[in-house]
Amino acid sequence: MSDKNTPDTDTPDTEVDGQAKKGRPTPKRKDQEAARRRPVVADTKADKKAQRERQRLQREKEFQAMREGDERNMPYEHRGPERRFLRDYVDARTSPGEFLLPMSIVFVIASLAVPANSWAGLALIVLFYVIVIGVAIDTWLMIRRLKKLFIAKFGAKRIPRGWTFYIIARHLNVRRFRAPKPVVKRGEFPV
Repeated sequence: MSDKNTPDTDTPDTEVDGQAKKGRPTPKRKDQEAARRRPVVADTKADKKAQRERQRLQREKEFQAMREGDERNMPYEHRGPERRFLRDYVDARTSPGEFLLPMSIVFVIASLAVPANSWAGLALIVLFYVIVIGVAIDTWLMIRRLKKLFIAKFGAKRIPRGWTFYIIARHLNVRRFRAPKPVVKRGEFPV
């Protein structure tokens, strides 16, 4: 037999005493294994290069889709009506969380200009902590509100895995730099 599923048609089977004869000697196992031996990948260098190129093109396609809002070509973690609802809700809000990073840069520069052991330095540090605590409270309230809306719309079983981190990361990012790109305007909350 040349293959496990197809019989060898080169030599006719002959029947002697009710036994089928194949008309040739059984090949040695070592010879059969040597005949089947071939490299898994013919040219590993070229295959790796081609694979890297395919991956680069896929990432480029996904990144372009995230910039344009084309959900069909986005990475899997951004697809689906559930993720779109979460994104749209966060994008419709104007919150202090999206201004936290720029404000922290301003506070770092201001703290370099103001002496730390003065009243102005202490006031600057207290103001920064008050803003951070305010953003944390706002984020916590947004998560609770969004979870209630999500369950009312989709049900508790359809909450995506990692959704809390997903919306916190989006909430604390400046709107212009969010990916996927926001598709709703401020105040246009999803229904």
